[in-house]
Amino acid sequence: MNNIAKTPLPTIKRKIRFIINPFAGVGQKVSFAKSIAQLLDLQLFDYDVCYTEYPQHATQLAQQAVLDGYDIVAAVGGDGSINEVAKGLIGTDVVLAIIPAGSGNGLAMHLGIGRNAERAIQLLKECVVMKIDTGIVNGKPFINLAGTGFDAWIAYKTKLNKVRGLWAYVKHSMLETFSYQIQDYEITIDDRTINRACLVVEVANAPMFGYNFVVAPLAKLNDGLLEVILIKKAPKWRYLFSFWRFFNKSVHQSSLTERYTAKKVSIKKSNAALSLHLDGEGFLVSNNLEFSINELSLHILIPPAYSKK
Repeated sequence: MNNIAKTPLPTIKRKIRFIINPFAGVGQKVSFAKSIAQLLDLQLFDYDVCYTEYPQHATQLAQQAVLDGYDIVAAVGGDGSINEVAKGLIGTDVVLAIIPAGSGNGLAMHLGIGRNAERAIQLLKECVVMKIDTGIVNGKPFINLAGTGFDAWIAYKTKLNKVRGLWAYVKHSMLETFSYQIQDYEITIDDRTINRACLVVEVANAPMFGYNFVVAPLAKLNDGLLEVILIKKAPKWRYLFSFWRFFNKSVHQSSLTERYTAKKVSIKKSNAALSLHLDGEGFLVSNNLEFSINELSLHILIPPAYSKK
């Protein structure tokens, strides 16, 4: 990532808006507003706090912050909340900050912010600004990961359940493992078209879901490329015996996996609707997905340690 300049925050006071998803995570009852007041360096930041009340409200609050001259907008939530806030900031000079308060916190973990919201608030004064790519699928942006197949189907099923978090995901994965029908896809990667039966087709801007589950180890946030990971059809026992690869960053080395990089990706399935996840949020969509990369389109705060990678 040394080709991208990292800019320290100016020493003058910055205006920061915290957008809090009160429904993020597993049973979140902590008053984040109180934590912010106690832990934020008020010599460096002026701030306000907003709470989301309905889907896409975070995007509206972020867009209003841009209009009102804020320097930073902090998403307090999980990857889905980060997605909503970032949508209001893409293509602007306003900087995204991440305060992890979700169940998985994949992007926060990858960036080295971690899972501790209070530590992340304190870390804001040390962070530097980096420009990163964002992905687009059917006109909708994603910051971390998107894709179709088994993981998208589980994300959709989990979304319908009031219980969130790791155990909800594990529960639905176990329930669906033996009944899930592996799908046939027509996949166009830039100008090359292939046909594959896949358990998962992942299109990645960054490497990992939450809980240190790394699905695209070589994905980089600022290389101008999408990482495409195909997990091919196989006896289901082979997936179980290969599961460890997601935790030691070697899934791309498995014989079950094909890896590509691209600026554009098309995924088609003729016989039914596609499941889709966008930064961990599951949906059902039509039978055609069109992905592209929006290069260096978002400013984000990163810890100093990550900026040295």
